[in-house]
Parts: sequence; structure tokens; C-alpha cells
Amino acid sequence: MRPGVRSGELQLKANLAEIMESIQGEGLLVGSRQVFLRFTGCNLRCAYCDTPASFEPLAYCQVAKVTGRGDLWEQVPNPLSVEQVLEQLENYSSQWISLTGGEPLLWADFIKEIGTSLKHRGYKLLLETNGTLYEQLDKCLPYIDVISMDYKLPSSTGIDCGAKHAQFLTVAGNKPVYIKIVIDAKVKRVEIEAALGIITDVNPNITLILQPVTPIRDAVSPSIDKLLDLQKMCREKISDVRIIPQIHKMMGLI
Repeated sequence: MRPGVRSGELQLKANLAEIMESIQGEGLLVGSRQVFLRFTGCNLRCAYCDTPASFEPLAYCQVAKVTGRGDLWEQVPNPLSVEQVLEQLENYSSQWISLTGGEPLLWADFIKEIGTSLKHRGYKLLLETNGTLYEQLDKCLPYIDVISMDYKLPSSTGIDCGAKHAQFLTVAGNKPVYIKIVIDAKVKRVEIEAALGIITDVNPNITLILQPVTPIRDAVSPSIDKLLDLQKMCREKISDVRIIPQIHKMMGLI
């Protein structure tokens, strides 16, 4: 049995789309080297989603054992156990793990189980989430170091997630959290105003990132004038508002 893994902790399995090491392309940890565990499944359908292949369970997990090389994938049969994931992590140097998706909190029990082993090994965990599954967050919160929460606008998802976002931020409590809002050309000021009200009611001191959408399907990038206008409006309620695009897309990284 591996060090840091206790008896009975290797029972759960998860369906993963990808395991790879690359550069974090979004949010406050942008530019840092991380290992990405991309879980399958999502409870939302965003118009700008760039990982639609992860919506449903997959027969194989794609593992890139060479950092930044998307042409050197190995297929590993799903689902994967905690032990199998830990073995894959030995191929990489980074101590930061990004739990991403899809929506990783659909696998909260697995994250809770693997979290103990990862923390014993000195890893830090970034949770990248759509910020709606607050009950699942509560299960694995002790193992998470930083939360990157997407605020989902009605124009992107077709539903109003505001109440769930408020509960999610409340459950997150004092855990380090930053919020990303993906901005496309169709986003309206009234949507952002509503989001600001919900966010500041829970945590007025949070960092907010406006992320211009990377064009995909019908999603069109906003103008810089629109981004600057929205940033100015947001700064009336939140002091730390940043505009950060997806740099990994700009650099052609996986």
C-alpha cells in the first residue's frame, strides 16, 4: 500500500476525460504549472463550453505523460481508482492539482477520498467549478486549497443560477475563492448588475475576473470597449476586478 493511503480509501472510482500537466490558462493562478484531472459529466450546458466531450462518461481517459504534448496521449480504461490516479501523478513535477471538468463536484465523494492521499503527499488542490453544487462542495471542502468559481449568466446557460451561487459562496466560507464571469458579445449590463448584487451580499471583498470568451460556435468575443465598461461598472461594487483571457488558448497549449 502506498504511503499516505489508508486501508479502505481505494474503493471509489471516477470517470475521467483527461489527465495531463500544462499551464493554467485562467484565473488568479494563470501561468502556473499544474496537473489537470478533468472529470466527466456536467449539470449545466453553457453556450461557450469548450469541453463538450466531457459531458458524458467515456470508455477511456486520455493521459498525456509529456507536459504540453497533446500528440502523445495514452488511453487508460475508465473508471479510474484513487490508486490509478496517484500512479499517473508520478509522471509529473507539479504539486498543484486542478480538479476540473465538466463539473468535478459531481464526483465529490471521489475528491474527498483522493484528497486525503494528495494532501499527505504535499499537493495543493484547485477546484474549478460552476458554483452550483453547494451540498457536494461541503463534502470535500477541507481538501481544497483554492476555489475558482464560474458565475453562470442566464444568457449563457438559459437558467438563473444566482440563488445557487449565493449558497455556494456561503458554504465556501473563508476558503480562498475567486469568481470568473465569461463575457461574450451578447452579455447585458443588467445580467452583470444582478450578479454583482448576489456576490457582494455574500463576499464584497472577493476578486472578480471578467474573462472574454474564446470564440466557439455562436459565442463571439466582446469588444475591448465593452470589457472596460463592464470592469468600470463592477469596480463600483468590488475593488479587485481583472480582465484575464484564456492564455492557454492563445499559446496553443492543451
